[in-house]
Amino acid sequence: MLARCMAGCLTVALCLSGSPAWADAWGALALDMEKAERAPFYGVGGGESEAEATANAMKFCQDAGGKACKMLTTYQQCGALAVSGTGDAGWGKAPTKATAEAQAIAGCQNDLCKIVASDCN
Repeated sequence: MLARCMAGCLTVALCLSGSPAWADAWGALALDMEKAERAPFYGVGGGESEAEATANAMKFCQDAGGKACKMLTTYQQCGALAVSGTGDAGWGKAPTKATAEAQAIAGCQNDLCKIVASDCN
């Protein structure tokens, strides 16, 4: 009985909140592709707007040592970055971390690809 009451309260709270938490948050991934053949420089940024998340990702990529950082993608749910260490990179964005990571691995197109960053808002 208590479990049903708690589930009902949670349902009401979710309905009253309107939109999911991620609907108001942005994430972004930036990568220095010139260094993708080694441990690449990358940045994962977040913010209340797409522009803020983009600026933060670029800043974090540059702070990590990247000299030629470029934006890969922005997202409002989950994002992921995969690199091979041999110059290949892939990224994804999706409603779930697992799906974003699968897209990143598939986009990297190399058996050596590994996830180096994944983030959900």
